[in-house]
Amino acid sequence: MDVLIIEDDPMVEFIHRNYLEKLNYFQNIYSTASQTQAIAYLNDIKIQLVLLDIHIKEGNGLELLKLLRNQHQNTEVIVISAANEAHTVKEAFHLGIVDYLIKPFTFERFESSIEKFLNHYHTFEADKIYQDNIDHFQKIDSGWLEGEVKLDEKGLSEITYQHILDAIQELEQPFTIQELAKCSQFSHVSVRKYIAYMEEKGLLTSQQIYTKVGRPYKVYKLIKKLRPVDLSFLIFVAIWMTRMPCPCR
Repeated sequence: MDVLIIEDDPMVEFIHRNYLEKLNYFQNIYSTASQTQAIAYLNDIKIQLVLLDIHIKEGNGLELLKLLRNQHQNTEVIVISAANEAHTVKEAFHLGIVDYLIKPFTFERFESSIEKFLNHYHTFEADKIYQDNIDHFQKIDSGWLEGEVKLDEKGLSEITYQHILDAIQELEQPFTIQELAKCSQFSHVSVRKYIAYMEEKGLLTSQQIYTKVGRPYKVYKLIKKLRPVDLSFLIFVAIWMTRMPCPCR
């Protein structure tokens, strides 16, 4: 995947690039301060994600966003700006952005925003969208409004946790961090945080593997298959059972 940073402040552009390199999700990172150059990038290269400032050279971020939508480009956009006027934020969301970060922001909030993009990107790669996918996005949006759903005081995202858990259940057991990172499309840094949490909660076991050549490494194994409980189905069964005639009458 490729990402384009549109930012006219060199220091902020450096921070964006540094964070993206730390997360290690993208193959190529492009950047520009100019709307004209941004349009050229978007026309010449298949960009999956744009990090867009509202105030840019030779134009306005919202006007560029409108242009993208009018051209029906599938590029996802995260706005990162100091502009916090309600009408600006509202218009940006009406134009279909994934997220809106108000400067200054933390690395954790930046990472959460990128993970939200990845959830969108991988879901829409499918040919069809089902109700579960739609409900999943509603949950993501709810998490954004509430400042992100947290598993505990460690500040882990429930959405990312579920995505990584799903990936674990698809892997042959035991598995390595590298295998899980590849399957889940999250960085090794993110995966290690969630694996540590799962191991702490007793959901995983780990074993150190020693080889004659090279450094030892760890493998992990899910203690048991975890399946989400369909509460709506259980409620339906309970109601249906109460309506059945008692056989003893």
